[in-house]
Amino acid sequence: MRQKMAVFTGRLEIFEYPGVVVREPVLLKPIYVYIGDLERSIIEGLLPVNPPVVLGSFGVARVIEVSGSNTEYTGRVFTVKPFGDHGLLGVEVDGLLANYTSIHPSYLDDVLLDPKPIDSIKPLIKHSTSLAMESLEPVLIEGCGLTGLLTGLALRYRGVEPAYYCEQSSKLVLQYGFTIYKHIGDVVEKWGSIVLTSINQASKNRLATRLDYKRLVVSPLSFTHYIPLKKRGALYTVNIVSDVSSVELSIINKISGDLAKIIRVVEVEDLKNIVGLLPPRSPGFILSLK
Repeated sequence: MRQKMAVFTGRLEIFEYPGVVVREPVLLKPIYVYIGDLERSIIEGLLPVNPPVVLGSFGVARVIEVSGSNTEYTGRVFTVKPFGDHGLLGVEVDGLLANYTSIHPSYLDDVLLDPKPIDSIKPLIKHSTSLAMESLEPVLIEGCGLTGLLTGLALRYRGVEPAYYCEQSSKLVLQYGFTIYKHIGDVVEKWGSIVLTSINQASKNRLATRLDYKRLVVSPLSFTHYIPLKKRGALYTVNIVSDVSSVELSIINKISGDLAKIIRVVEVEDLKNIVGLLPPRSPGFILSLK
């Protein structure tokens, strides 16, 4: 077997090896890979990484071989999530943009019997739903990327209508009719929760220091490494959400249906054909690997 990988080395390159390089216990053949905000941020130099790293944080893959005790995984198809024991997949450790790749079993999520392209985004839907479940009303979501949008949809399907603060493009969220603030001076002062979803540190700082809130809900996908304190004497909690809570299947299915209408599927026979597709435009696309 020959191995091809989409590697970020400071720029996007396609590496090819005469055999498969195996570094982790589980050898996978990726089937669908979602390409979106993370990959765009890395390629455009907005998110610091330690190259070289194979891109691709969310997807669906078939287990080809397992070393160790989890032999029951062999032959099964799983969704693959970005959060695991060795760091963020596709950022801190090698990800899924390859015809074969190896990962730690902690990144495997749900078993699929009839995999579909939209399943590649379900780990992100589940994560965003967990952010929504940790939020106290009223809710202000920082960031208008896909994580922010999905968090808002999860809240809406639970009967809570959030607002957004977006200093950058808000087109994706705007089409769903949410209230959007673009200037900090326009934002209502008191909130139950502020949910941090973007990598814009200045945006997060403005909200965290100027508004009154009871809870900060933080997605690790926002790469929030520090949080400035509010004014002295204020009481609030900080929830960093990486583990997925018990989420409602009906909400996951509704959001999946919403996304299937706006995210295209691109089929490629060779990884070298994706170079012209990156960095992706919002809301990204699903790569189908034959």
